[in-house]
Amino acid sequence: MLASVIFGSQEWLGPAIALGVVAAAIVIARYRTAALDSRTRWWAASLKGIALALLLACLLEPLWSGQRARPGANLFAVLADNSESLTIRDPEAIESRGTQLKKLLTDEQTPWQVRLSQDFELRRYLFDSGLQGVSDFSKLDFDGPLTNLKSVMSSLKDRFRDRPLAGALLFTDGISTTPGSSEIDTAGLCPIYPVVVGSAAAHRDLAISHVTVTTTAFEDAPVTIQADVAQVGLGKAVVKATLLDESGAKVKEETQTFGHDGAPLAFRFQFRPTRPGLSFYEVKIETDSLATDKELTAANNKRLVSVDRGSGPYRVLYLTGRPNWEFKFLNRAIESDEQVKMTGIIRVARREPKFDWRSRDGEATNPLFRGFDRTGEETERYDQPVLVRINTRDPNEFRSGFPKKAEDLFQFHAVIIDDLEAGFFSGDQMSLLERFVSERGGGLLMLGGAESFRHGNYERTPVGRMLPLYLDANEATPSPTGYRLSLTRDGWLQPWARLRSTELEEQSRLKELPAFLTVNRAGALKPGATVIAEVLDAANQAHPALAVQRFGRGRCAALLVGDLWRWQLNRTDAQRERDDLGKAWRQTVRWLIADVPDRIDLRAVSQDESGQPLTRLEARVRSQEFQPQDNAAVNITLKLPDGSSIVQPAEPSLKEAGLYESTFASRMPGSYRAAVEVTDGDGKPLGKSETGWVADPSAQEFERVVPDIELMERLAKRTGGQVIPIANLESFVRSLPTRQAPLAEAYTTPLWHQPWVLAVIVACLCGEWALRRWKGLP
Repeated sequence: MLASVIFGSQEWLGPAIALGVVAAAIVIARYRTAALDSRTRWWAASLKGIALALLLACLLEPLWSGQRARPGANLFAVLADNSESLTIRDPEAIESRGTQLKKLLTDEQTPWQVRLSQDFELRRYLFDSGLQGVSDFSKLDFDGPLTNLKSVMSSLKDRFRDRPLAGALLFTDGISTTPGSSEIDTAGLCPIYPVVVGSAAAHRDLAISHVTVTTTAFEDAPVTIQADVAQVGLGKAVVKATLLDESGAKVKEETQTFGHDGAPLAFRFQFRPTRPGLSFYEVKIETDSLATDKELTAANNKRLVSVDRGSGPYRVLYLTGRPNWEFKFLNRAIESDEQVKMTGIIRVARREPKFDWRSRDGEATNPLFRGFDRTGEETERYDQPVLVRINTRDPNEFRSGFPKKAEDLFQFHAVIIDDLEAGFFSGDQMSLLERFVSERGGGLLMLGGAESFRHGNYERTPVGRMLPLYLDANEATPSPTGYRLSLTRDGWLQPWARLRSTELEEQSRLKELPAFLTVNRAGALKPGATVIAEVLDAANQAHPALAVQRFGRGRCAALLVGDLWRWQLNRTDAQRERDDLGKAWRQTVRWLIADVPDRIDLRAVSQDESGQPLTRLEARVRSQEFQPQDNAAVNITLKLPDGSSIVQPAEPSLKEAGLYESTFASRMPGSYRAAVEVTDGDGKPLGKSETGWVADPSAQEFERVVPDIELMERLAKRTGGQVIPIANLESFVRSLPTRQAPLAEAYTTPLWHQPWVLAVIVACLCGEWALRRWKGLP
């Protein structure tokens, strides 16, 4: 707070000025004739003038006036970090950061604490994920799972809203484990004075800085776990990373060496889980270049992750206009995938026109079924196609052909149409297929053939609208030498479109493919669609072979090659063993059903409220037509890391229809499993779902081990405070009353009573006398 000088006896201003003018004239006249050099004359006159000016100023009774914090009227907060990162012992330090901090705060008789309690009303707090009030700091045990500075600052602001809080001392190492800490809302926050505990001196540490999990339709390695490893002070250390499953068995192991620049290493574990559904894995790192007792902490040398590939079963509906080789190889490929079940509807005879005559008297059914016992069901008539159903769920499924109701079709995750004209579907069935993709979120794949795409009259139909290509191309002459398949640039970026793990191997595989003879021509690519693969004709002109696009909530694909089965011809023993066509079909179907929602969908969403490690469980319940269903009872069973289980209900959300929410505090580190069971209003089961997550607060807390001084400087600057070194703590506390405070009082101090004023006057007069005597003057 700024101070100023005022004068108590302003009536003496005129006489003081007059006396000053007379005194100045006498001093100037005397030293003008003195036998002194100019420099000595100037110094002597100045010293005497300063002494006379101070004497004349004392006649006016000068007072030092200002404002200061009213003693005992303002609040002041002292916040101590109680997180696990304070257990780190810095290099060359005898004690850990926490031990040093506890010694500094528990002795309340230290001068800075005594002075602070005299000038302010103290409030003491511990903080880690939240803010906790305490009477003293003896409860510091440094077991907080994480440091949430953003939540702590918000809680501090809310607690002292409209109260006279003059400031807060923040004792911490500055490490915040929550995202967005650099964007703390400082509006309305009191001045923050961070006191950084810990040293930024050179140290040695190895840490997993980041872990990502990626799942793809790539069959050989559908899961990729990437662990980024950073180091400080280890030079060109050799690091071994190990991936372990839930039982502790080794899944994969990899070794890398840091370069000269010490850039982080990226360990990529690509593997195929041994079982579907939810699994947990642990990544561990170690190096021979660093002994465990020499590292700052070993808590950041491992990381727990969850992998969820879905448990299925996923149902695929295959429709074809005639028995063909494509179905044979597709069905054989899908049979080896335990999670995918394909149901086929194969038309073996077209619908025949009605006639008035009958082949036999009274016979109105298709003669194809003559002689078979069809008791109890209606045999196909002349005006109905003859369909063969394969792998149906029960004998009555699809007895009347392609579904006419949403609840019958929406139980599938994808539909494949192969060589089947648009006239096979009624207008309502076409619209139902469109709803299946756009509303249900299913996948649609059309295969090439004599009655597919434009040849099947799909242009200007709901199915044609969903396809990624326009169907207005003119008929073209087939290539005499066939068509060669290749991947586009976008195709190389899609794991499900590749069958080899390296680019060279994939290029070699593409060169070995036979030439295809049947390719449906299509028009231009629709906006937002992507060509994954193309074929080259004899003139080396490219034509789309595989195109994909999003449509509503689902996805659509067009495979325009009509004789993909040729892939299986003239194969070598090695090619037959690899079964590339089967692998390609499985990966394509896996991509088609990826992200297709089920009726019951359970997700775990991490959230940060009041600094607590909360997980919000969201259960979306849909009807048979995949519309939000509200009248449901939702119960979630949680399996905790220690093996115990709890059951808690989920309540309907006010923000979204069909959404049920439940919140759980993941206070225990480890892996969590959640299973939801849903029943309707009558108690009829609607379905189940499962999800999981990991709570690994130590990995976040020790992701950074060096005190974050930059963050503390930004926080202090934005709130009007400053970073205080521990050595300057006492002098800082003495200056606090003169800083800005909500409740202040005015004060005045007589300057002419100050000893330093008399000392300056005496010093000036003595100096002037000494100069005169030095030059031989009286």
